[in-house]
Amino acid sequence: MSGASIKGKAISSVVWKFSERIIAKFVTLIVSIVLARILLPEDYSVVSIVTIFFAFANIIISGGFNTALIQKKEADIVDFSSVLYFSLGLAAISYIILFITAPFIANGYHQPILAPIFRVMGLILPVSALKSIVCAYISVHLDFKKFFFATIIGTVISAVVGIAMAKHGFGAWALVAQQMTNTVIDTIILCVITRIKFVPKLSLKKLRTLFSYGWKIFLSSLIATAYNEANPIVISLRFQASDLSFYTKGRSFPGLISTTTTETLAAVLFPVLARYQDNKESLLKYTRLFMRISSYVAFPLMLGFFAISDSFIYLILTEKWMPAVPYVKIFCLTSMFDMIHVGNCETIKAMGRSDVYLKMEIIKKTGYFITILLFVFLATSPIQLACSFIICTLIAIIVNSIPNVKMLNYRFCMQIEDLLPNLLISVLMCVVVSLVGMLDINKVVLLLLQLVVAIVVYILSSIITHNSSYIYLRNLVKGYASSFFCK
Repeated sequence: MSGASIKGKAISSVVWKFSERIIAKFVTLIVSIVLARILLPEDYSVVSIVTIFFAFANIIISGGFNTALIQKKEADIVDFSSVLYFSLGLAAISYIILFITAPFIANGYHQPILAPIFRVMGLILPVSALKSIVCAYISVHLDFKKFFFATIIGTVISAVVGIAMAKHGFGAWALVAQQMTNTVIDTIILCVITRIKFVPKLSLKKLRTLFSYGWKIFLSSLIATAYNEANPIVISLRFQASDLSFYTKGRSFPGLISTTTTETLAAVLFPVLARYQDNKESLLKYTRLFMRISSYVAFPLMLGFFAISDSFIYLILTEKWMPAVPYVKIFCLTSMFDMIHVGNCETIKAMGRSDVYLKMEIIKKTGYFITILLFVFLATSPIQLACSFIICTLIAIIVNSIPNVKMLNYRFCMQIEDLLPNLLISVLMCVVVSLVGMLDINKVVLLLLQLVVAIVVYILSSIITHNSSYIYLRNLVKGYASSFFCK
């Protein structure tokens, strides 16, 4: 595939992937709001505990093989089939372990309902294993249009199921049904429209080749998951069940916004960079473009939500969820830098340097765990525990940036040049919107006013400062509009 062809397919993939993420996340946001208004914080705490364990189970099942399949040049159907059968075996073993240990976990948390929820949700593990392989296959071929239809249909149907069960008093089971329905329908549709034909062959040779790259990604992901779930584990054990609900809900909204931008671009960035893994000039070009565009989108979204979080939570989720506001603000500050981590890390993975990626993760997570341990011993509230992520974010920014300085000549001054203009106009917008939030007016009017002011201030600041990211996106939109109307 030529460079122009790859570029065209990459742009098309971004459009489809971004459309899929925007619509899916919008539906997810609406559903989460409706469910939060119906269900109690205690219902969320039960599912939050289960989610912690399944986060680890899913990492073990994938084993880093899905990333290895994308990174490998000319991966064939035997590669995909071998990984599928191996992953299904791991899924079966994981389910057996969860099934046996479920009652003991439930007793440890003094919540009997956990045992049946663990055993029911565990049935989804083989489906998740299949989905990860199909997604890798689609990513290799940059055919992200398929994700759009599968995700939208799965999200909408699961939303209907979750809301209907919540209204009929199923409590935590409504959340369980929503998650399981989404995964099953999404996977079925992907398999049907992809038409991937697995072969009845498991090649140990191919598995060993993939494992030589994938095990480092697997270990890195396992460490990252342990870091992400460390605070929820401590909160679930040391504090009240409702505290975990407020923490989880406070983290979910910034996470929803952040992943919509960073994961969309990263899903396309990695396969594209993998094709240029031997061309450092192209790697640097696409990495810098990713940094500029993603930060131009991510910074204002996160700082804007930071500014309106009080009005948003009170108006949308009702007063019972107001204790989640401090967590929203904390995770807005930390999540806004997710795209920096993604940009640097995806480049390293694309070059096949999973060894460097693993070393980075070990260094970062060592710093993380030391920070979190200090907060665990010193903190007297869940909010103080959440603040540990601010320090961890600073550690991540530094560690993630160092390897590309040496390997790609992406110097610190270049990274600052790419990010600082977008950060400054985003901070300006955040300050203005926060000041507007002090007005003593109707909450609905206040929230709408803040949103309008945020958009106006950010766009005007971009125009006045001749922001390069704004100009790039404006020209891109004009180009698509011209081609559309000329047809």
